[in-house]
Amino acid sequence: MSNQPSVQVKAEQKKAAPLIGSHGSSPRISSEELLAGNGRLEIVHENEVYRLSRTKNGKLILTK
Repeated sequence: MSNQPSVQVKAEQKKAAPLIGSHGSSPRISSEELLAGNGRLEIVHENEVYRLSRTKNGKLILTK
């Protein structure tokens, strides 16, 4: 797997997820909106790919 984001990922990064509020100085977003209904999301941080996923029990797990 390449460390370079795909064209689709770059296009999706331009879309801002709607905020549902804030808590102090931190923006807040719904996990439903963030995971876009499919229960998984890839996050690129310092050229590493992390996966955020929702379990059958509704918990969130972040894996490398």
